[in-house]
Amino acid sequence: MLRFDWAENSGTVSIGDRQISLDSISLSNNCYSLLIGGCSYDISVHEVNGACQVLVNGKPFEVVLRDPKRLRKASGSVEDSTGPMPVSAPMPGKVVKLLVQVGAAVQEGQGVAVVEAMKMQNELKAPKSGVVEKILVDENQPVNAGESLMIVK
Repeated sequence: MLRFDWAENSGTVSIGDRQISLDSISLSNNCYSLLIGGCSYDISVHEVNGACQVLVNGKPFEVVLRDPKRLRKASGSVEDSTGPMPVSAPMPGKVVKLLVQVGAAVQEGQGVAVVEAMKMQNELKAPKSGVVEKILVDENQPVNAGESLMIVK
């Protein structure tokens, strides 16, 4: 688990038992420069149809933001993985490749589809371990942000 605590222009990232200090400078709206262990990283953070898109030195990373207070109050939250869960497109794009078939067993975090958006390919991952129950799209099909691509049960 990765946890980030922020105060002023410095912060601490916790990865397991490790604590890593960092410094930051806001370059412009939603653009930052981070200094971590003597290495500099250019960070760009954008909201795209309700999803958080983060680019680090131009490379996209999947980020899930969770509010612990909101999750405690929500029923059927992201933390509840007992029922079927959809794999959804984080932004508008095109399904480039389906990496699994109906009936395939998948592990949580396993790549299940590749969606191209803004000339970048993003691998979508299984939200939980289970079996691919339905595939709702075809390769080369355009998709909208939030559209379900498949169901993992």
